[in-house]
Amino acid sequence: MTAPNKFVIGIAAYDGVDLMDIAAPYELFNWMASLESEYNPGAPVREVRVYSLDGSRVITRDKLTIGADLPALTAPGPDSTDKIDLLWIPGGDPMRLEQLMLDEKAMDLLYEVGNAAQYTASVCEGAMLAAASGLLDGHCATTHWAFLPCLGLFPSITVAPGYPRYVIDGNRITGGGISSGIDEVLAIIALLSNDNVAGAVQLMVQYNPQPPFHQGDPSQATPPVYTPGENSTCSIPGMAATIDRVITARESRRA
Repeated sequence: MTAPNKFVIGIAAYDGVDLMDIAAPYELFNWMASLESEYNPGAPVREVRVYSLDGSRVITRDKLTIGADLPALTAPGPDSTDKIDLLWIPGGDPMRLEQLMLDEKAMDLLYEVGNAAQYTASVCEGAMLAAASGLLDGHCATTHWAFLPCLGLFPSITVAPGYPRYVIDGNRITGGGISSGIDEVLAIIALLSNDNVAGAVQLMVQYNPQPPFHQGDPSQATPPVYTPGENSTCSIPGMAATIDRVITARESRRA
């Protein structure tokens, strides 16, 4: 269990990760940690940490290097006093996602950490990692709009209709495309603490979106717009085959 009066939020980073999928939760959850005592006395101490699936540093999809001494994501031991209470799984480069999805050791680790946590959340294509690990089995979920048909290839997952910014289903929380993480984190802060804390964080970062364009998802965008494959098929190169291999391998291990 986590040490008394401490709540650890762990962000799982890897080479090819989307920068904003890490930066948004890191920034907003840290503001929560800073502001919460004023609005929610008695709340646990919130600690936000970045863990690595790829060594002591990771390189984001847009080639920014993060860290030089990042701790490795590790499974909680039976006597652990510092386990992750909320696991956040970011999205990233599709080719890197496919590599990780086929890495049984990495997926087993992700499942162990997420299953032991009070909450597991993903944003954007991070849902593909959560799905491949088994963390989303039996849950309703969403992801980046272009990956929705791919997520639907997992038979134990219900894909939320439309293009929601986030979906909360029990202790599993999933977000849409990259910017959805801001809305998702604010909703999680309200869930963990209260609406006043979430509102204070929103005010502090002055999050009052008024986009100059209305092209935020396929329901708003005007042609030409990329659509996720004919007849809602998974059209991300190689992803459908990767998912098939993941499902087959999982079934073999359970047999």
